[in-house]
Amino acid sequence: MRLKLNVYPAVSDMEEKLTGIIQKAVDNHARLVEIAYGDASGSIKKRILNFLNKKDIRKLYSRLEKTDKGWGRIYLHFRW
Repeated sequence: MRLKLNVYPAVSDMEEKLTGIIQKAVDNHARLVEIAYGDASGSIKKRILNFLNKKDIRKLYSRLEKTDKGWGRIYLHFRW
């Protein structure tokens, strides 16, 4: 299963949406979560990465993959 979340344009409740999609991935045993932040500023990407590197969130996924070419995306890989 592959889940997608688009946080472009930046929203004020971004952390809540990220928490929701990660919890949905854990509940459904998804293999991949794609977070698209678009061609927004670097501060949006930093906010997302800082949230994903929190200790309680970090233990839920196995690998993080970043792409910067064109439309910015972050992939979270889960291992079950």
